[in-house]
Amino acid sequence: MAKKKNVPKAESKSVKRGGKVVPWTFPKVPLEDAISIPKALEDKFAGHEAPAKELAPAVGFRQAGDWRFQDLLKASNQYGLTAGSGATARVSLEQIGEDLVAPSSSAQRKQALREAFRHVDEFARVEDFYAGKRLPDDEYFLNTLVREFGIARDRVETFAQIFRENTAFLRSFDVDPRSDDLIQSGPIEEPTSRKSDDKPVRVREFLDTCFVMMPFGEWFDQYYRDIYVPAIRDAGFEPKRADELFSTGSVVEQIWEEIEKSSVLLADLTNKNPNVFYELGLAHADSKPVVFTSGNLDDVPFDLRHLRVIIYEVREPRWADKLQQNITDYLKNARDEPEKSIPQPFRERFLQKEGATE
Repeated sequence: MAKKKNVPKAESKSVKRGGKVVPWTFPKVPLEDAISIPKALEDKFAGHEAPAKELAPAVGFRQAGDWRFQDLLKASNQYGLTAGSGATARVSLEQIGEDLVAPSSSAQRKQALREAFRHVDEFARVEDFYAGKRLPDDEYFLNTLVREFGIARDRVETFAQIFRENTAFLRSFDVDPRSDDLIQSGPIEEPTSRKSDDKPVRVREFLDTCFVMMPFGEWFDQYYRDIYVPAIRDAGFEPKRADELFSTGSVVEQIWEEIEKSSVLLADLTNKNPNVFYELGLAHADSKPVVFTSGNLDDVPFDLRHLRVIIYEVREPRWADKLQQNITDYLKNARDEPEKSIPQPFRERFLQKEGATE
């Protein structure tokens, strides 16, 4: 339900050149954000056509005329995900969008991701030009975009940002934008690449993410790898933790973005880690459903114990198996009944937003 990050409003308008309005020929928002349109059609309208005025609240906007919603809707059209653009439009799923949000296999989703990216001619041509090689520094990349591909100088920075975000998003699913060959059709268990600090990078399987708020180091890292990750994936979400954020910029801003993107969140309150509680405060302020785990009930604040809390005891037989199954079950319940995982007064705000979509 969170509003997606977008380009500044000043850049969202078409500009006039020689007295003529020059339309934007590429999306102003990344593919990952544009997917919210077909996903809302699938989740809220059972895949059926919906009027823009009803679709807008389903993706976090009050009115269909909101310029941010219009950018999102147009981008969804440009990626080939949906048909129908404008405040009075009736919006419907296209085949690429359906294959992306409701695939019959992971291979079908990968193919849909590739097709959506290449549905934008400029993206396909730039990707082919660099042939998968590392993109040059910004100055040279921007100049090449202008000189070789005719991207307008006043729009080139937006193009470069969206292009970089899209290629990173596809590769997180192990998709080569230029290749028809899909790498695998089933879940990928082993990492396919490593960052500079030699931490493994998992290949994404799901569109919906679950941001995990928990301490780092000691046994927590093993819990996350061996228990939390498989449990979250069994619930149909892609796990993400703060130490897996590698992009430049403010860490707090990146955490906030992940919280906004996540459908549900998981917080391990063991040892009352201050960073965890800070992130939890951000999550509740955004009216996000959170499932709690803890190795000690005393570490759970009293006014949160009425929510979904999993207490695990490492001295119990098969405690890890039990914890893993409980996490999966609780996350599924939080997805189906999110209001029961949000405390007041944030629950009221969540229900108000949900009521606007009905």
